[in-house]
Amino acid sequence: MISNIVPTPKNASVFEGITVLPTSVFAKNENWLCHAKTLISAVSKLFGSELTLENGGIELIFDETLPPKSYRIDTREGVSLFASDSEGILYAIATLLQSIHHKNGELAVEKALIEDFPEKDYRALMIDLSREWHPTSTIHQYIDLCFIFKIKYLHLHFIDDQRYTLPSKVFPDITKGNNFYSFEELEAIRAHANEKGIFIVPEFEAPGHAAALIKNYPDIFRNEIGNEDPSIIHESLICAGNPKAIEAIKILLGEICELFPETPYIHIGGDEANISAWQHCPTCREYMAKNGIEDEHELYSEFVGRVAQIVLDLGKTPIVWEGFPQKGIKYIPKETIVTAWESYYHMADELLEEGFKIINGSWQPLYIVPSLSVRWNVNDILAWNVYNWQHWWPNSKAKLNPINVAPTENVLGAQLSVWECVFEQEIGRTIENLCALSERVWTVKRLHDDGAFASRAEYTIKLASRFIQQV
Repeated sequence: MISNIVPTPKNASVFEGITVLPTSVFAKNENWLCHAKTLISAVSKLFGSELTLENGGIELIFDETLPPKSYRIDTREGVSLFASDSEGILYAIATLLQSIHHKNGELAVEKALIEDFPEKDYRALMIDLSREWHPTSTIHQYIDLCFIFKIKYLHLHFIDDQRYTLPSKVFPDITKGNNFYSFEELEAIRAHANEKGIFIVPEFEAPGHAAALIKNYPDIFRNEIGNEDPSIIHESLICAGNPKAIEAIKILLGEICELFPETPYIHIGGDEANISAWQHCPTCREYMAKNGIEDEHELYSEFVGRVAQIVLDLGKTPIVWEGFPQKGIKYIPKETIVTAWESYYHMADELLEEGFKIINGSWQPLYIVPSLSVRWNVNDILAWNVYNWQHWWPNSKAKLNPINVAPTENVLGAQLSVWECVFEQEIGRTIENLCALSERVWTVKRLHDDGAFASRAEYTIKLASRFIQQV
């Protein structure tokens, strides 16, 4: 039913009567035959009905008059889906799937005219694959979940202290002793994401959260501190002064780009680095003296800038977590996108004033973490908006005074982040909260009250749960 669609379409007119769903799908644009097959597969999965690929049924129509990413659906006489690009037609397919219902033993849709488009491009889900291992089947399920809710990006946290989960041809021991994804598994993930129009955003971690790198290649990544002071924490911090480390990072990032050639973004981590260890590393001290860097805080920004530039040189746009200090900010290319999450290291309004584009990753209400007693639900996300940052942590500046910025295109969108969970812990809340995130970021303006949305979304949440059960 039209009333069940998530995110809510900006323009939807419903007319009297229903249209029985045709039993075939076709597209005159040969490049869209793959999308027709996606629709056929999804209808079979959700409703058990087998559509055929032949003329005379549901038509996918290329309409160059429509803006990019937008779509139109007309079910008044037959079922026609219009778009000017693949992104738009896949949004139309997801909308149609949510509209189909059983009527008198047949699949049907309401007679309607729907026109819609996303206001924010960066609508993302992040899954932590390093702290808690996820088999490839669950990644495929998350791709399908993003598709049904029109979430464009699936950010995969492949690397952290616990394990490096990506294979490497140049550094094969980097995965030693840990679960990791094979080249064949990653190719299957990439193909599935391409089919559903989802961009994978792979994450590398530097300079902190790097214990997996240091453990397996200490001669390249470890700081030269020795054991004279065991209080110095440095086993998860990359040596910022060793040229071999930055060269290895360049190679590893190049391999990641080869694994995911379609992605426009590479996430390079960049947060929560215990940089005090650099004061005690002679290699880092020498590097700072040679390059006129005052202290470890400035070195932090300079290092993040070096890694960001590597990504830019590889033809991708770097994304980092809010984490680097204001000191040394001149070293970080302004093309770097910052995910503002903690409102502790760097405020969203400050980042915008400094010329960065940002993503809203506000911990409250956009985090799912098993160890935290405070948990946010659909209603919490519906009460939030993409220009708002909140937090539960007393040390965050957003705790007592939530941060609000003026509407701007430089806030690219928002991300739901799921940390430290196994699949069974996270999937239920992820489906529900991602549904609400989609509603809030696709259209920033509220199209109805929160209570009405919760009622509308119930059907689509159940549909999404059923859709991802069979991959």
